[in-house]
Amino acid sequence: MKLIFFGDAGDVAPLLAGTPHEVVDAPRRVEVDDALRGSLRGDIDSSMRSAVQTLAAGDAHALVSAGSTGALVALSRHLLGMLPGIRRPAIMKSLGGADGRRFRMLDLGANVGSGPGQLHQFALLGTAAAAVSSARGQVPNGGEVRKPSVGLLNIGSEVAKGPATVREAARLIESDGRLRYAGFVEPHRLFDAATDVVVADGFAGNIALKAAEGAAQMARYVLGRELSGNSPGVALGRAMLRGRLHRVRDAYNPQSYNGAGLLGIAGVVVKSHGGADRAGFENAVRQTMDALRTGLVERLAAGI
Repeated sequence: MKLIFFGDAGDVAPLLAGTPHEVVDAPRRVEVDDALRGSLRGDIDSSMRSAVQTLAAGDAHALVSAGSTGALVALSRHLLGMLPGIRRPAIMKSLGGADGRRFRMLDLGANVGSGPGQLHQFALLGTAAAAVSSARGQVPNGGEVRKPSVGLLNIGSEVAKGPATVREAARLIESDGRLRYAGFVEPHRLFDAATDVVVADGFAGNIALKAAEGAAQMARYVLGRELSGNSPGVALGRAMLRGRLHRVRDAYNPQSYNGAGLLGIAGVVVKSHGGADRAGFENAVRQTMDALRTGLVERLAAGI
C-alpha cells in the first residue's frame, strides 16, 4: 500500500524518509475562518483541495482527512460528485453498543435541517452500507444475514412524539418495502444497539455523538481517579482486575471507533476526528481500506 501525504513537505517529508510513501507539498490548509466559497472556487489552494482533486483525477483510490468537516463535504461533493439519485452526502460511523453489538449512525454532521425525504434517503444509504457487512458475514447484531433494521433518532418512542419532519420521515421509511423500520430510538437508548442503523439529521446526530464522547471521557476520568490511590486495597483491586479495567477503558475510548465515511459521494472519503491520536488515525485508515476491499461505493450505488 502506498500513501500520499498532502501538507507542508518540510514538516512531513523527513518523517517518511526511507518509505515508499509520497509527499505532495501543499502547505496551505483550510482555516476555521476561511470562506467556504473560496475553497470551492479554488481561491484557497489548500492541502485538502489538492487531495480531493487527486482522488477525482483517479490518481488515488481513497481519501482520509482530519481537516474541516464542512470543507471536506463541500469539496468532495463539488469535485467528486454524488452517486446517481443521491441529493446530499451523509457522515456515517460504526459504533459499539451493548454486549459487543455494533450499529451504524448517520448523519453525523454533513447536513443541518434535513427534510423527511432526505432522512428517508439516509435510511436507504445506511441500510445499503449495513448490508455490505452482512454479506461479508459481519452481521451487525449477530445471528443470520437479514435485512438491516432502521431506527429514527427522536425524543420519544411514541409515534406522536417529535417534530413533524421526523414523524413524516418515519412514515416514508415505514412504507418503503426496501427498508425494515423498527421505530423511534431515544437518545438514552442509543447504545442499546437495538437497530442496525440509526438515522438522524446532521445537527441532532452530531450533538448526540459528541455528548456520548463527552460522557465516555468523563467515565474514563472517574474510573482513573477512583483507581489511582496507593492504598493496599486499591492496589490489590487494580492487580486483580487489570484485564477487565483495560477492556472498560478501551470501550470508552473514542479513538477505537475513529473514522466516519462520507456516504453518497462518488468516491471513498473518510473523515477522521481532528483530535485523533496515532491509534485513532490508524482506525480511520483501516476503515478506508475496508471500504475499498468491499467495493462499498459500488454496492451503495447498486443498493440505492
